[in-house]
Amino acid sequence: MAYCSKCGKKNDNDAEFCSKCGDRLDKKEKEDTFKKQIKKTTDVIEEKAEKFGKSIEKAGKRLETKIEYSFEEFQKWYDYKFKILGPLIWSFLGLIILRFIILIFDISRDDYIVLGEISDFLFSYLLIFFGLMFINTYNTYFNRRYKKQYRWISPIVSTISFTISLWIIVKIFIILDTHLDIPILTTIANFIDTYIILIFVAVLFLSYGFVMVILPFAKEINQK
Repeated sequence: MAYCSKCGKKNDNDAEFCSKCGDRLDKKEKEDTFKKQIKKTTDVIEEKAEKFGKSIEKAGKRLETKIEYSFEEFQKWYDYKFKILGPLIWSFLGLIILRFIILIFDISRDDYIVLGEISDFLFSYLLIFFGLMFINTYNTYFNRRYKKQYRWISPIVSTISFTISLWIIVKIFIILDTHLDIPILTTIANFIDTYIILIFVAVLFLSYGFVMVILPFAKEINQK
């Protein structure tokens, strides 16, 4: 709307004369009024968008908290129900899922040879994969149930698990390079293969450093 500078009457933006006093409406004044309206509308939209964003953020945090609480409750129930056998059940479930993935890869062998090669590799080391899942599930279980007593064992178990996983990645990288001709994958694989013992020692050192230094420091800060 355009305001008359003489009587203050509201007029349409395209009006040339005031509908009340008949005075000529200043074009610049109309443009300034129009710009002010656009700015006001933009400010209102930005304010509403900000409020909407904050409401979405709050809803997301509530949902996240609810999911975490539900998972913790389920974990407590599961530990109480199955006790020491719980991690073993998860390991077998993981093995079933892995076997299903191997089957899908094997079916795709004719169309994608590389998937067939990966399928053969996964099947050949199925027991190693099961052992890896077994280690990880029990490591998590003992960390959760016997945190204080187990905290000095957990780093070495986690490091062993990490090193085995790294070795698996190396083998898969070599298979991918053989069929897809990506030399950098073999370069990375050879580097890891050459220095895997040093990597193991470094990760183990960092894991114990985390347990001995960072965790106590974080607890001290939280207490303060």
